Amino acid sequence: MTAMTADRFMRAVARLVLKVFFREVEVVGAERIPLAGGDHPLVLVANHVNGLIDPLLLMGPLPVMPRFLAKSTLWKIALLRPFLDLAGAIPVYRRQDEGADPSRADPSRNAETFARSHDLLARGGVLAVFPEGTSHSDPALKPLKTGAARIVLEAGQKHPGLGVRIVPVGLLFDAKQTFRSRALVQVGEPIDPAPEIELASRDPAEAVHALTARIDAGLQDVTLNYATWEDARLAARAADLYRRRHPEVPGKGRLSESVAVRRTFLEGYRDLRDRHPEETAAVVAAVRDYDGLLHALHLRDDQVGADYRLPPVTRFVVRSLLRMLIHLPVAVVGTVLTWPFYRLVGAIVKRVNDNPDQTATFKVLGSLLLFPLAWIAEGFLLGHYLGPWIGALLALTAPFTAYGALLFHDQRTLFWRESRAYLLLRTRRRLAAELKEKRENVLRQVEDLARLWEAEGHPSL
Repeated sequence: MTAMTADRFMRAVARLVLKVFFREVEVVGAERIPLAGGDHPLVLVANHVNGLIDPLLLMGPLPVMPRFLAKSTLWKIALLRPFLDLAGAIPVYRRQDEGADPSRADPSRNAETFARSHDLLARGGVLAVFPEGTSHSDPALKPLKTGAARIVLEAGQKHPGLGVRIVPVGLLFDAKQTFRSRALVQVGEPIDPAPEIELASRDPAEAVHALTARIDAGLQDVTLNYATWEDARLAARAADLYRRRHPEVPGKGRLSESVAVRRTFLEGYRDLRDRHPEETAAVVAAVRDYDGLLHALHLRDDQVGADYRLPPVTRFVVRSLLRMLIHLPVAVVGTVLTWPFYRLVGAIVKRVNDNPDQTATFKVLGSLLLFPLAWIAEGFLLGHYLGPWIGALLALTAPFTAYGALLFHDQRTLFWRESRAYLLLRTRRRLAAELKEKRENVLRQVEDLARLWEAEGHPSL
């Protein structure tokens, strides 16, 4: 298989996995990435919070095909090994990898890793690095390792005039462990490392430090970084409340626009918390109380704020029922063939994995292994009783019926959640009135804090 064919195959696999696992993958700023084959080789640097899903998000939606630095122990996983080789991944050897073969985990072998990276950049290629060094579930970036900066600086010195550019990429999720959630790939402004390459000839250590700091700043600009996960949840709740009240504020449905508003709120919260601690603490307490009620009642804020007029409710019900009715025959077949194995994968992952940033990875790997085997076995079984052609037809169409079932259950879940909220809020009118009153109170406090922020010379939200 040629390199170009392998790249096309790997990009197709990445896009297929992302399309199945995520309900939506949004890309913002892809135009900032210089086209492959242009004047500048590229180093993509990204945050690392979702295991092997993160490389797929760099490989599938972006207009370039990168080669990844990956820890050497991944080659010990039989299912992954051929994909790593097809993707042209470059192994990194780390002493801290548990259970690693000492000969393969010897960091001195990273001289080969750096040499391969330099050669790739010299050929105008694209290298992808996760400079945090490990996947994690922290609410903020981990301190960056210096490997990305060292690779760029050494390549620039070995190949003068190379013109390499570093592109920060933020990977954000609304629920990274959850099947059929959303993901955002946010591309930042390219970094020209020419000043640090020039500095490296006089002070290599300072050049590495300076370039690592610029990479960190670039990643900070395309990610959300909180002190705690409670801060993250409350900032998201306050930002979402505000943007739903103000039609001029973007972010009604797109994850990227919602993230932009949350970033502004996070900046304002940090500033106001230091200078107006009492006012800020009061708003935080109100948002926390309202957020807790929503979680306890399994409601969303937009459901509480909806007026549920009859015409739009009727249109939603009719459209939803028609879509489900049309897709029902395929969904029944796909559910019967695939649902038991989907549940089996979930049960196995829950039992063997206690690391939240690897949950999605285990689900994807388990599905890639188990689903095709299940479909083949089902086809063989049916073929035994009804004939080989019937069995072959079932095995070949099973993936399509599974995807049809997936879309059906997306619609069914949406219909159930909206119907439950409608019935709850329409039948328990006192509860609905209390929630709306509490929502308005929180909104007023958030708006007061926003006006205080603006009155001190900051840009309007």
